[in-house]
Amino acid sequence: MAECPMAIDTMTNSTMMVVANSSLESDIQQLKFLGYGIIGSVVIGLGILGNMINLIVLTRPNLKGVTFVYLSWLATSDLMTLLVSTTSLLRLHGVQPRSFAASLYYAYVELALVNAFMASSVFLVVALTIDRYFSVCLPTRYKEVHNKRRARRAIIVAYVLAFCIYVPICFQKKPVAVHTERNETIYIACENPTVFNHTGFRFYLLIKEIIVRIGPVIVLAILNIAIIVAFRRMVRKRRSLLNSSNSSHSNQKESSRKLMEERRLVVLLGGIVLLFFVCMTPAAVLTLLNSDHKELEFGFQLFRAIANVLELANFAMNFYVYCLCSSEIRTTFLRLFCCVDVQFPEQNCVNRLHMENNTKM
Repeated sequence: MAECPMAIDTMTNSTMMVVANSSLESDIQQLKFLGYGIIGSVVIGLGILGNMINLIVLTRPNLKGVTFVYLSWLATSDLMTLLVSTTSLLRLHGVQPRSFAASLYYAYVELALVNAFMASSVFLVVALTIDRYFSVCLPTRYKEVHNKRRARRAIIVAYVLAFCIYVPICFQKKPVAVHTERNETIYIACENPTVFNHTGFRFYLLIKEIIVRIGPVIVLAILNIAIIVAFRRMVRKRRSLLNSSNSSHSNQKESSRKLMEERRLVVLLGGIVLLFFVCMTPAAVLTLLNSDHKELEFGFQLFRAIANVLELANFAMNFYVYCLCSSEIRTTFLRLFCCVDVQFPEQNCVNRLHMENNTKM
């Protein structure tokens, strides 16, 4: 496998080191095949399938409202992330096309494009969480935030901000001509040392990771903890009212069902924060450590494979995690794909909670 000249220059000419490097390259190739060729491909395949189903379901006439607007664009960002990531997997696996045109794409477009879609997805998750925070914790101001005009603005800002942040990444690499042992000239996208090693660019990478990954992790953790605390407070209050009242058996059964749904939503909200933190934190560290000079470091390549697969899993699993919160989406899915005639619930657990909060204004 041809490497960037900078990576090749780090190898020594001694016979023992050549043998050692040959064995190391073989181990790294096997690692890349397992991590990207098999696991990464499965994750991307499942993610593309899930998000395509998500878009089909969310465009049904019965699924209207601000929350579904956010979810539709979240699914769009996740789907685009996974589609562009297929070319990234080829590069990470070392089997990408080596033509000059392909090297232009991998040098100036691929990294910026896939990361911009990833960032837009992250920002949309934050926007959706802020919307939920207002619905639960600040119900008196909920109508100011929960409307389609605000949602469209938030979505536009998410995409514009994401793509603007990653413009400098277009200059991180450059096409480099490499001559092979067969006397052929191939082209590989390699780091541009003038840009990559510049102090300003390294500082930009740090700020970018704070905005795109570390910052959202902190914001999501704080907001979701507040939402979970508010949910538990409401559950305790409702249980107390239920025990002290002389309501009918049917009303008690309905209240118990609502409590179970809310408890499940609390667990899912906690799972969202945990999933985001586990999947995105290694990728943030990887961005700061990544370098062509580490192509032949097995430990780094192992960490790189784990971080990249985890990050892909976050965008592949968003559909499955978020849709578990909505009985309307599940019902629509069953009617579309399983030919099951299921009655649509009047409201899912989230929307019922919104209405109950608004009546307390």
